Amino acid sequence: MLDVKRLALLRELELRGSIAATSRVLGISSSAISQQLTKLEAEVGIALLEQVGRNVRLTPSAQQLVRAVEDVVTILEQAEADLESRRSQMQGVVRFAGFSTFTRRYLPEVLRRMARAHPDVVIEFTQLEPVEALDAVASRRADIAVIDEFPHTPRRADPGLVRTLLMRDSIAVYTPRPVSSVEELAALPWAFEPAGSDASIWARRTCRELGFEPTVLYDSPDPRVHYELVMAGLSAAFLPRMVLDHPSMPSEPVEQWKSLPQSLEQEMHRNVYAVIRRGGQARPAFASFLQILHDVAAE
Repeated sequence: MLDVKRLALLRELELRGSIAATSRVLGISSSAISQQLTKLEAEVGIALLEQVGRNVRLTPSAQQLVRAVEDVVTILEQAEADLESRRSQMQGVVRFAGFSTFTRRYLPEVLRRMARAHPDVVIEFTQLEPVEALDAVASRRADIAVIDEFPHTPRRADPGLVRTLLMRDSIAVYTPRPVSSVEELAALPWAFEPAGSDASIWARRTCRELGFEPTVLYDSPDPRVHYELVMAGLSAAFLPRMVLDHPSMPSEPVEQWKSLPQSLEQEMHRNVYAVIRRGGQARPAFASFLQILHDVAAE
């Protein structure tokens, strides 16, 4: 019988596109990955990888094998779900991944409610940015993830994943001092999330639609830093409501720039989704955790 762990490693390589990327994600050395895949090739008796320059890619036979691996894992997960549904008391482990602002605002309450409702279910949490969280669920290193998505900046589609909307998080422009025109807005220094991130791409596009190229002096993945810079009178920033609503934030910045054209007003938000592998809702612990996520986000 083929080694399931080696088959999963082959699938991970297809997802990542290179042995180096697979090594970074899994925390396994490139040489160890190559050794395991060589052993898998010996087991199946056909070539699974072919050299392309300095990289490798899956052969057509390997791609077919990966599709079979998906079917096997789906069957095993369904079997686990059937067994869990027969237990008199809900048990198991839910591996949850989420981005910083959502988990900082909502994770404690989600964990408290889950512990009260299902004390024998263990929740394991990892803070991951949305792209990493999607990868973690797709590769079965996480069971459920919370991600965000900005207008005109869609996340990649994966037919093996199902996502449901948790909330729409409004975003507003806050300035360090009163601003009365786009020209004054353009003259301000800005705090953005790192270049290339979806939040940064969306914010830069919004500024361009207003008619200016922002001067980004402050680069941080943490919107709380943006908040502090606005409050200190040092920069303008796009701040999500989720950040401002956190109890630790002493007050909302008073200088909110509201002179947005109507065409942009409806785009000043991000959607927040829960993501799970297709069929995962059949597992009682996963379904309960999803419901609690929905309930807490709705409140």
